[in-house]
Amino acid sequence: MSQAMALYHLQETELQLLRGQKRLAEIATALEDHQAIDQAQAAVEAAQRALSPLQTRARNLELEIQSNLAKIQNADEALYSGRIRNPKELQDLQQEIQALKRRNADLEDQLLETMLAIEEAEASLAQTRQALEQTTAAWNEQHAHLLEEQKQLKAERSKLLQQREQALAGIDAASLSEYNALKPRKQNQPIALLIGGSCAVCGVEQTQMLVSEAMQGRTLVKCLSCGRILAYRPGS
Repeated sequence: MSQAMALYHLQETELQLLRGQKRLAEIATALEDHQAIDQAQAAVEAAQRALSPLQTRARNLELEIQSNLAKIQNADEALYSGRIRNPKELQDLQQEIQALKRRNADLEDQLLETMLAIEEAEASLAQTRQALEQTTAAWNEQHAHLLEEQKQLKAERSKLLQQREQALAGIDAASLSEYNALKPRKQNQPIALLIGGSCAVCGVEQTQMLVSEAMQGRTLVKCLSCGRILAYRPGS
């Protein structure tokens, strides 16, 4: 195998390693991302905060209504008991009973409106809780898939590192130095296959002399246009 092809195999292995490292970083970020669950939980808490004061208001209204009903009953009993004979006191008692009844009628209207608001708030809370359950279930499923993919990528990375060591064993120091010098300038792709007499990366056709030298593989030949090392693979 020519040095150019050995470098090409090294490059392809390293590109796979880079892609794997990038994906592993994406997975690590995704595993730490709880934003969707946090937002769903915040929606539940907001719905609970909206419901709580309505429930408190309903309880207070009910207590006041019950208190007024007790006062009305006591006033009725006093009114018809015969114990009160003073006309002014009887009139005041009747007016008090009427005022309590008007107040309760107003309170009952308020209670009805509050109960309707509670029904809406409870429905909203139920929806947000369901959304939280669905979001959590989806996150857990995705989490399991990501962990499995992470495991596979790490296993593949170990194999690729072994392949890289094997590829390095067949490359001389001078060729490796040239390869490493070109890597940062060629986006980690300093080697290009020679296909049909042209560079497979930039597509520029090479001179017959360069093609012949690349096919012989005795020296490293660079593309006339992009400057990448050309590797000839028999049959290409």
